[in-house]
Amino acid sequence: MDRAIGEKMIAVCRSLTKMLDLAFQAFRKSTERSIQEAEEIRNEVRRYSSEMTLSLVEKNLPSGTGKEWVKPYLAIVSSLDRIGYNLDGILDRLKKMVQEQVLFTDRAIHEINDMFQEVISLSENLPDLILTQNKLLAQQMGEKGKAIFKKADEYAEEHERRLIQGVCVPKSSPLYLDMLFSLKGIVAHTIEISGRTVALSAKA
Repeated sequence: MDRAIGEKMIAVCRSLTKMLDLAFQAFRKSTERSIQEAEEIRNEVRRYSSEMTLSLVEKNLPSGTGKEWVKPYLAIVSSLDRIGYNLDGILDRLKKMVQEQVLFTDRAIHEINDMFQEVISLSENLPDLILTQNKLLAQQMGEKGKAIFKKADEYAEEHERRLIQGVCVPKSSPLYLDMLFSLKGIVAHTIEISGRTVALSAKA
């Protein structure tokens, strides 16, 4: 992987993980301060992403190299952007929870807390993976991602049962499910990035 591009990607990964951590804080404390801090970081991430895309497109290489080399890098940048979009969705739901004072059941709180912790733990591996392009680490991330998917699906099923039994309030249900699916989306794009990073290493 190109060193300069890799460093920029690592910076974006760390900013996204910080956003995720702030979103987790906002969920636990039900305050808008962490949400606002996360949104400020999001603006920085958008700028970094735009600069990275522009530098990739304009990067000068020896004649005859062509532009095919840039496609996997742009695909990684796209996946980073999509992680950001999923985080935007989470922040929107958190704002709604705070502003409308929407409450989750204790069980739902435990489940979302657990998902946040799992997704943060997974995302923290991305900078090391981009730096080392370690195939074993990528494999471990893939396995962990599958386990998170399975857990999220189980939580969604449990939530549906609670809703049918009248334990969950219908008003909170869409917010719970949206947050759950957004966290799954972050996992999906994190795994995509890990796979593309290792593939770049194989081409080097």
